[in-house]
Amino acid sequence: MLSKIIALIMSVFSVISAPFAQLFSEAELKIELAKGNYESPYIVRPLEEITVNGAAVDEYCVAAPDGALYENAAETLCDELYKACGAKIDISENAEKAFIINETLSDNDSFSIRVENGNVYITGSSKVGISRGLAAFADEVLLSADGNYDFKDGYEYCKTFSEYVTYEEFGAVGDGKADDFDAIIKTHKYANENGLSVFANETATYYIGGANKTAYIMTDVSWSTAKFIIDDTNVENRSAWVFNIAPSQSSENITGNVSPLKIDATNIGTTLESKSLVVLTDSNVKRYIRKGANQNSGSNQADVIIVDESGSISADTPLIWDFDAVTNAVAYPIDSETLTVKGGRFTTIANNASSEYNYYSRGIQVRRSNTVIDDLYHDITNEGKTGAPYSAFVSLSCCADVTVKNSTFTGHKKYTTIGSAGTSVTMGTYDIGAATSVNARFINCKQTNDITDGDYWGIAGTNYCKNLVYNGCAFSRFDAHQGVLNATVINSVLGHHGIKLIGSGTALIENTIVLSDSFVDLRSDYGSTWNGEMIIRNCEFYPTGVASHIIKAENSEDHDFGYTCYLPQKIEVDGLFVHRMGTNYLFSKVNDKHKSESYDAAYPVVPPQEITVKNYSSLFFGKLSVSKNKAIFKVEITE
Repeated sequence: MLSKIIALIMSVFSVISAPFAQLFSEAELKIELAKGNYESPYIVRPLEEITVNGAAVDEYCVAAPDGALYENAAETLCDELYKACGAKIDISENAEKAFIINETLSDNDSFSIRVENGNVYITGSSKVGISRGLAAFADEVLLSADGNYDFKDGYEYCKTFSEYVTYEEFGAVGDGKADDFDAIIKTHKYANENGLSVFANETATYYIGGANKTAYIMTDVSWSTAKFIIDDTNVENRSAWVFNIAPSQSSENITGNVSPLKIDATNIGTTLESKSLVVLTDSNVKRYIRKGANQNSGSNQADVIIVDESGSISADTPLIWDFDAVTNAVAYPIDSETLTVKGGRFTTIANNASSEYNYYSRGIQVRRSNTVIDDLYHDITNEGKTGAPYSAFVSLSCCADVTVKNSTFTGHKKYTTIGSAGTSVTMGTYDIGAATSVNARFINCKQTNDITDGDYWGIAGTNYCKNLVYNGCAFSRFDAHQGVLNATVINSVLGHHGIKLIGSGTALIENTIVLSDSFVDLRSDYGSTWNGEMIIRNCEFYPTGVASHIIKAENSEDHDFGYTCYLPQKIEVDGLFVHRMGTNYLFSKVNDKHKSESYDAAYPVVPPQEITVKNYSSLFFGKLSVSKNKAIFKVEITE
């Protein structure tokens, strides 16, 4: 009998204490976030384990001699092992088990790894460096392995680098003081003309001043551990990108060849020279007629699709509008070969210009399809009392199949100005941007500052994209301004701006934590519209505001946004924990004035048709209801 009483007491205690345990975990999470450089805990590693002759790699350390080249290599090795399997190893001079970076460099362009007597020996070249070889080994061997990878005695990996050119060959100094921009531009021009890769010196610091120039990248680039300082304090042309990753073929205006198209069209009615990303415009129709402090008269109707040589539209990029007229159509040929830009440690010395809507580019513009940006790092200094906004440090434009992975970005300080409605507004200034882009993927990326710190603007903003993906990211927000078709956020952590959406298709949010005032914010300045399905699976929500809703939607139903506004037509929730007590609501009220069925809305919102909720829970036995507004939301939750 006594044992049954004790078991009952323990059971009750566990139920009561569980919410308090969640509160403690929330505090621990916020402490980690405050440190910056927070990584999503949901990242999927390619390997389960790395061993040396069967011994776990975390029993080893990295031994390297003094000097920047070796220190960089030691850090690179630790990073690559961690990315591959999650193991963390130390850098130490003395150890019985070690990855030993040799002080004696080979005098050619080779790199090698060999395993002897239980130790791993690493040797690089004085010209191409060591970190570059380690990154190549990780890409070619570790990331292609399956399950476990074992360094066995007698193993040897050798790589010889060839067909490359360096910045130093064209006069770069790399001391962080001399302006190396001309040398960088000349290097890439020569590389483009001769089909050569570009290598940066792993220990160099390249200074780039404010000249009105751009370096065009059309071949693979290995910036490795080299540092770049981009000085924006005296810029001749704020719209000039520092680097432009350019396609191999020019765009083609095909306006005269494309007839009006219906939304269900499967062919544009003309042939193309090659598979292309096509941007269509009808200037007779205005969409995204913005409301609020940044109000405007809308934008020309535009759509972005992938079209093959026969003119067929890819099923993955269907039209989202009827085009009664095509006033402009441009085809951007898609490169079939992958171009990779890897590494680089960039620091922007921020402008201190007047806080007005004069956007600075001054970063890397990607206009080439089938491009990978890997292991890039961007930081910002010199943000003062005033500053003009940035459109992005990495910006995708008119391209398809671009992946940005294993990279670190920085949120910009907020500045205010007067908006188009004559009131004070906070300017959007970004480190990541994408527009008229298809199949853009951000994988295992993070930012340097606290993703919950509201003093910094949201990290990214996008327009007119399709099939946009965050996977394994820890960012302050995911944001689609002027629409997205199909948005995927998986294995990620989103901070103070959360997930901001408008658009259509499928919004999939899975294995994701959101710390914001709403889990999903359907942007009210564009009508809070999502014409499609929303799926939330195995997620956690840490509400930061006073509201108690999961999906924020606001629409006064008296403004023409240039389209019919839909709330998600089908909603599926399967696994959601809300860190809040009491009743939570799936939706906000949408329109406070819409209190009865007799309400006459000039531009009515189309309510959801189906809502399914499974495995929902919150602190202290809370429940989930659809909305406080019963006039708009007539659908009930089913399980």
